[in-house]
Amino acid sequence: MAALGFKKFIPAFIPLAFELLRQVKRNNHHDSNIRKTDKTAEKIATVEHLLVRLEKKVQANREVYSKTATRIYIWMAGNSILLILIGLKVFNLI
Repeated sequence: MAALGFKKFIPAFIPLAFELLRQVKRNNHHDSNIRKTDKTAEKIATVEHLLVRLEKKVQANREVYSKTATRIYIWMAGNSILLILIGLKVFNLI
């Protein structure tokens, strides 16, 4: 008996099913278009993020090079002073 009642509503569900399919198709198409434009924004954001990381690494490298150069200058100055003292000692000036 319930099957007879359901058969009455089948003609009403067919247009509903087609309308749902049309809406799903339209939504998928809309979503794919949004994703296409968002990919550009995502790529720009990725590039900006990579630039920020690169700037941080460059700044860190500059600090390391600066510290290393300072250490080398101090080491060279110390070696120069020792070389002068050794030369004075060799020539019996001290």
